[in-house]
Amino acid sequence: MKLSNRILLPLIFAATAGSAFAQNTQLSRAKVKAELVEAIRTGDLLADGETGLKLNEINPSKYPSKPSQLGKTRAQVRAELEEAIRTGDMFAVGEAGLKLNEIHPSKYPSKPAQVGKTRAQVQAELSEAKRMGLLKFSDSEYPVVYEPELGDQIRPAGERAADMKVVQLIQQ
Repeated sequence: MKLSNRILLPLIFAATAGSAFAQNTQLSRAKVKAELVEAIRTGDLLADGETGLKLNEINPSKYPSKPSQLGKTRAQVRAELEEAIRTGDMFAVGEAGLKLNEIHPSKYPSKPAQVGKTRAQVQAELSEAKRMGLLKFSDSEYPVVYEPELGDQIRPAGERAADMKVVQLIQQ
C-alpha cells in the first residue's frame, strides 16, 4: 500500500500539474513552430545540458547579432559621476559596502528631508475617517483602521485641509 502511494501520488500530481500548465498557455501549433524556427535561426537554443550555454553564445559568428541597446552618452555618464562624487553617493573602498556619505556625513551635503503631512491634514483625515466609521476607539486602544484601502477616500480630506490652510495664509 505504501509503495503504491509513493508511486501513484507523484504521478497524479505530475499529470494534473501538466494539464494545469497546458490550460494557461494559449499557443497554437503554428505559433510554437514559428518560435522554434526563430530560435534555430538566432541560435537561441541550449547547446548541451552540461554548460548551459546557448548556441549563439558558443559560436556567435554563425548567428546574427542581437541589436544593441542604446545606452547613455558620455556626457550623461560623466554628469552622473560628478553628481555622485559631489554627494558622496559612491561606495567606499574596503568599507563593507558603505557609501562615502554614510562614513563621513559631515563632508557631504545632507539629503533633503521628505515633506510630511501638516497637523491640519492629519486632523482632517482623522475626522473624515471617524465620519466614515473606519476607526474604532476605546480608552485602552490606539485607533485602528479597519479597511486601509479606503485611505484613498480619507486622503482628500487632508488635502482639502492643506488647501484651506494655504488660502488662510494668503488672506492674512
